[in-house]
Amino acid sequence: MVNTNCDVKPMKYDIIFLTSHPMSVVVFMFPHLRVLQGNWRLQVLANTQEEDLLQKRGLDIPVEFAPVERQIRPWADVKAMWLLFKKFKAERPIVVHTLTPKAGLLGMCAAWLARVPVRVHTFTGQVWVTRQGPMRWVLKAADQCIAALATDVLVDSPSQRRFLIQEGVVSAQGSTVLGKGSICGVDTQRFSLSRPVRQQVRTDLGSANDALVCLYLGRLNRDKGVLDLAAAFAQVANKHPKAELWVVGPDEDDMFAQMQSLLGMCKQQVRRVGYTNEPERFMQAADLFCLPSYREGFGSSVIEAAACGVPALVSRIYGLTDAVVEGQTGWMHEARNVQDLAVQLDALLEEPTQLQIRGEAARANVARVFAQSLITNAMLAFYEARLETMGAKDTDL
Repeated sequence: MVNTNCDVKPMKYDIIFLTSHPMSVVVFMFPHLRVLQGNWRLQVLANTQEEDLLQKRGLDIPVEFAPVERQIRPWADVKAMWLLFKKFKAERPIVVHTLTPKAGLLGMCAAWLARVPVRVHTFTGQVWVTRQGPMRWVLKAADQCIAALATDVLVDSPSQRRFLIQEGVVSAQGSTVLGKGSICGVDTQRFSLSRPVRQQVRTDLGSANDALVCLYLGRLNRDKGVLDLAAAFAQVANKHPKAELWVVGPDEDDMFAQMQSLLGMCKQQVRRVGYTNEPERFMQAADLFCLPSYREGFGSSVIEAAACGVPALVSRIYGLTDAVVEGQTGWMHEARNVQDLAVQLDALLEEPTQLQIRGEAARANVARVFAQSLITNAMLAFYEARLETMGAKDTDL
């Protein structure tokens, strides 16, 4: 629990990270924390009771519970902001760095009130892009408030940054992208080619070695375009009996049942796997990665698949246009256009050699542009430039 007891002298941290979801720390921030801990004293606040969240993964960085929930709950949110304000006021960190929308809003408000000198927020996509009416306005206004209270804004793709500038959410001067984009790059040791894994996973799922596997991997919800993918695959499956659609990831709102109703007679060409903490295994076994999403901050899963030698077919939206070099490392279709998706899927299944050629190009592009070390070094450089002038590095403040 956030400690606000002013009678106890708090530990002095240089940078406090705040998120509403602990997995965003493990998945997205872990590589950055590993690099930053060598220079500054770090703490993570997250909505989890798992205080050894990072220690058991090899990082000696304390994790403290913060009651920041993803859902909108006005009274609980005000209380959480007050607790954060008291913590920041008592501990006087040099930086508060927030991720996820709710943590951004509460954390930036609390840090501003506590006069934390450096307030950083990372934008990783906008929920309001696919919303209509008053809720779109409210959610967009929340992002504008976050950006106004932050001293520095990081955006995880160049195209998302351009969109946010055009929408009046962030300024060109106050926002930046680390490297060429992505929140933490790709671990190319973990995400890599593996023939043995390819064969094993196909055997486990009852798929032939010569099957043409189209992989969707991620949360199953409407904004990810999974219903469009099901409808498009149903159009081409009969023509391509070797084609298979693998759907991997946690279901939301009973979405897979809706996909099945669209797939119709080609269900025998579909494989379903729930949540996995080894996404690389399915990517290593696939031939084409599909992400027909309606909104993305950056297509992290796209470049992870690319590191495994798998090209992608994605919707042409901001965020994904940075993850794919069209015609070289993958292909694009118009978002929400099932027919365009089906036409391109049909063409790619007709020429499987193109999948291998573009897959090799995709893997080379990831190593050159999105390797994890490039992005973590960019984050380190950002903090060095921001904090060294304040005397924060290697000092006992």
